[in-house]
Amino acid sequence: MTDFFTSNINGNLNDQKRDYDKHVSEEKSKDNPKENNQGDYKDEFLDEFEKNVLESNFLPEIEANLLKLVNRARGSETKKYEENRMKEQERICREEKRLNKLIILEKVIKEIDSKKNSNNNQEIIEGIREQRFKESRVCPHCGYKKIWKYGKYDGKQRYRCKSDGCGKTFSDRTLSPMYYSKKGIEKWSEYMKCMVRGLSLSECSYIVGINIATAFYWRHKIMDGLRENMGSGFVGGIVECGHMVVVESIKGNSNKKGKYGVFNRGRRCGIKDKYTLILDEEKPKANYVVCAVDRKGNMVVEACNRRVDKRLLGNIFYGKILCGTILCTEGNRHYHQFAQEMELTLGRGCTGDDNEEYHIGNLMGMKREIINWLSSFNGVSSKYLTNYLYWYRWMKGKKLYNGKAGGCNDVSNYDGNVGTCNDDHSAAKSMFLESHTKYTGMIIMKFKERKPIYVAA
Repeated sequence: MTDFFTSNINGNLNDQKRDYDKHVSEEKSKDNPKENNQGDYKDEFLDEFEKNVLESNFLPEIEANLLKLVNRARGSETKKYEENRMKEQERICREEKRLNKLIILEKVIKEIDSKKNSNNNQEIIEGIREQRFKESRVCPHCGYKKIWKYGKYDGKQRYRCKSDGCGKTFSDRTLSPMYYSKKGIEKWSEYMKCMVRGLSLSECSYIVGINIATAFYWRHKIMDGLRENMGSGFVGGIVECGHMVVVESIKGNSNKKGKYGVFNRGRRCGIKDKYTLILDEEKPKANYVVCAVDRKGNMVVEACNRRVDKRLLGNIFYGKILCGTILCTEGNRHYHQFAQEMELTLGRGCTGDDNEEYHIGNLMGMKREIINWLSSFNGVSSKYLTNYLYWYRWMKGKKLYNGKAGGCNDVSNYDGNVGTCNDDHSAAKSMFLESHTKYTGMIIMKFKERKPIYVAA
């Protein structure tokens, strides 16, 4: 609200200053025949009339009466002119006082905003420090649990490891997405607000005022931090589980011109003619996205580059699914074998069970949302597919994304009872803290050598 008010005040101030300067310049340049440099009033019509009366041969009585009328008219016009001039001067003085008050108000608002931003920045830094040192102070380089404060540099608290083999210094931002960044927290906060709204890279770069390449690196640094902090997830109770097929994409790889991968929008359980696509070596390869969702909204979403079988499902869900879970699947035999091995109960309407709770409607909706989510970015490279899946999980966990409504929710109109974040600032702050909690340390030079992140079979 303060930002909106400040922007309106600034716009009004600029318009009013411009109009006032224009008015003053017009008044100065205006050639007014009724006004001279001394401020005396002159009326050419009355002067000409008086001259004609004096030159005419009127009777003395008539001439005296005519001159009396001329003087009376000149006095009346002079009085009106003086009154108008005084009113104009008073109006100009009032306008100058009002503009001075608005200028003072503008300075006060800017000072308040600067203090507010500094307080918000300090809250973010303290939140990152609290999350990182929740259990104890740990060196991000060697993991040694004995460190001490080592002064401040450029207003940033420094620490030093007490280990004899390490002894390195670090700050609260070391090995975080902001590590080695030349931009301030304000820019990063604005970028987080763009991310919670699901904006494209070009939109983010235009709004924040950064290069589009910088916007790309920032996005994946933040997603790396979110992925490390979130973990794979945990599901239980009635769980709907399945997978979908996504065409492998090498989007952005300029070294293989003419062989760019294509992201195809899938049908219900994958892409059309998926088995022909998998067996034909000349066609692009296929990636798989394994999805699981329970009735409380908890999710597990992982990407892999091989066909789904019992062994792969075991690697994905080991330690991430509660014992006694009722598993609702699409009917794939590998899921049945996995359920038997994990001693899970199968819940399917086609098995003779009439329980209406055993369905996969939420799973189908989740698949459609993932397809729409990836399509909103014009396809996603397989190298970064896992990051986008975890970003989708984070947005769903914060109730910031609704595929049925057509995209990201308007967090500025959020009610606290609807979602966990009641405005874009709190949502961006939550993303800021969660993406900077873990030590990631991804730098720009490593992006060229980056490999796809898949679940190992």
